[in-house]
Amino acid sequence: MVAKMAILKKVPHRVGIKELKDRASSIIDQVERKRQSVTITRNNREVARIVPAETDDLQRLMDLGLVARPALHKWKDLVLEPVGVDAREAIEAIIRDRDER
Repeated sequence: MVAKMAILKKVPHRVGIKELKDRASSIIDQVERKRQSVTITRNNREVARIVPAETDDLQRLMDLGLVARPALHKWKDLVLEPVGVDAREAIEAIIRDRDER
């Protein structure tokens, strides 16, 4: 069981400063898309960490192009018409009932 736990434990990815300079775009892409932190080292010593920015899940999916917001303009011409029923009596009865409880 201990061996399994060690495998499942998320180990942060480490890169040296030279590798960061050479592969900055792909490293940032990894942080953004995989939501994985990257530790930056100098002479095998941790000096910095790049972590994913906080975003809500919907925004992240939209940024990846996986979902889109619904087009609200479809509803701009929607006209609501009264139903032609006088509901005042029913509303008053509901309010009286609620007040009696």
